[in-house]
Amino acid sequence: MNEVNLTAHRRDETGKQRAKKMRRGGKIPAVLYGHGQPALPIFINSAELIPLFKLASHDNVIINLEMADDKKQMKALLRQVQTEPLRNTLLHMDFQEILLTEKIRINVPIVLTGEATGVKNEGGSLEQTLHSIELSCLPTDIPEKIVVDVSGLKLGQILHISDIKLEKAELHGAPTQPVVSVLAPRAEAEPVAAEGVAAAVAETVPKEPELVAKKKKEAEEEV
Repeated sequence: MNEVNLTAHRRDETGKQRAKKMRRGGKIPAVLYGHGQPALPIFINSAELIPLFKLASHDNVIINLEMADDKKQMKALLRQVQTEPLRNTLLHMDFQEILLTEKIRINVPIVLTGEATGVKNEGGSLEQTLHSIELSCLPTDIPEKIVVDVSGLKLGQILHISDIKLEKAELHGAPTQPVVSVLAPRAEAEPVAAEGVAAAVAETVPKEPELVAKKKKEAEEEV
């Protein structure tokens, strides 16, 4: 489990204009939701956030948060990050204080490993429909990722949430929800569709003897 150290500073002033001024000065406004305590406005120097955002799954990292004014230390998780969409600049952050002895709910990414039999030997294609999953566990047991081995998947087979087994965490979500499946090759379905279209077209085209007879009858009527 990854951990990073951050120093937080209390914010005495709030509001959009004050927040803009802080960001121009390299300070990121944030809120700390305490364990049974009122939300506390804080800010963090942007340079300190570099180690946190270098981690691929920064929302699953335990943060050792220290308050600069009273040196109070606590454990926290990064719960939400707001960014400016056009320039992708950091606007605001939400932190949640946690206790190492209490379970929490958190989303963890799903990473596939191995080459499915249905892809390797049967020409199928692998489709991952679930890329992260919510689970409950102690903060110290939060996995960085859930690795799912797809080697045994054959053509047409589906791996569901119920097929994922974790020792120290409880998964949430419908047990029958698909995670990954091996789809049949498209080339197998295309000829069938093409044959159906050809047959439908053929039914609308008169056979050659019928067409000749029709033309002959029309010529006699014209005379």
